[in-house]
Amino acid sequence: MILNKHVGLIKTKPDDKFMNIFSEITKIESKGTTAVLCIVTKTQGSTPRHAGSKMIVYPDGSIIGTVGGGEIESLCIAEAINLIENGNTNMLNYKLVDPEQGDPGICGGEVDVYLEVIGKKPKILIIGAGHVGKQLSFLANWLGFSVIVVDDREELISENNLPYASYRFANLENFFEIYPEFETLKLFVVMTTRSLEIDVKYLPEILKLDPQYIGVIGSKKRWIKTTELLLNDGIVETEIEKIFSPVGLDLKSETPEEIALSIMAEILMVKNNASGENLRYFRRKRIDVE
Repeated sequence: MILNKHVGLIKTKPDDKFMNIFSEITKIESKGTTAVLCIVTKTQGSTPRHAGSKMIVYPDGSIIGTVGGGEIESLCIAEAINLIENGNTNMLNYKLVDPEQGDPGICGGEVDVYLEVIGKKPKILIIGAGHVGKQLSFLANWLGFSVIVVDDREELISENNLPYASYRFANLENFFEIYPEFETLKLFVVMTTRSLEIDVKYLPEILKLDPQYIGVIGSKKRWIKTTELLLNDGIVETEIEKIFSPVGLDLKSETPEEIALSIMAEILMVKNNASGENLRYFRRKRIDVE
């Protein structure tokens, strides 16, 4: 490990020089974890590493690969850790001429390093692995979400039944134990449970997570009863108003597949801050303006 003034100890993964950067990227993407890929895109003059050199930076500051070591590397690691928080990309330019002017070296050259967050998927927590929950897990995974499913029925929570779920839990308490690793990511929650009693039990805890979206399946009558019970339990109306129920857009859906589609359409509407209107209406509005 190397000591530097920006991020303390730079921790390298065991045997990192033998690891393939691209296989590690695949592993990060498949697990839904987060890291930053740093690539030297351009060099001029004398520099520690050539264009194309790559490094992966993990949230704890550990690395695989190198973009040149020394001060350049420590600056890249510090910036990578910042990027993990906001998910942006960045292009860094370093001149290696005069350390007294703040340059991170005296090689005499210039280097550009591109940084991109990888594996940072939005998370969807599906509570209830019945017919709709199962189809929802498939569709959410296909749309690029990392899928977490909770259900106390062992036969439904199996990997065989939910092959598209990254995490499967028998109860919500087990999810809460690992939740801190998701706190900087966008979380969407859908309750496709078999009873309103389960909804009433878990919704107060879900509301505390302040997810970007909470949807609860069920009829209008079921939601009215759920609301009454939540109010009786001391949940304020402003918190209840954050919940989408009945869940999904009005597509006259009947099958589990169609219902899952209407739910994911609503989630994408919220995620992308979209109106959900038919695009044909926007075309007509433009014509009217012109």
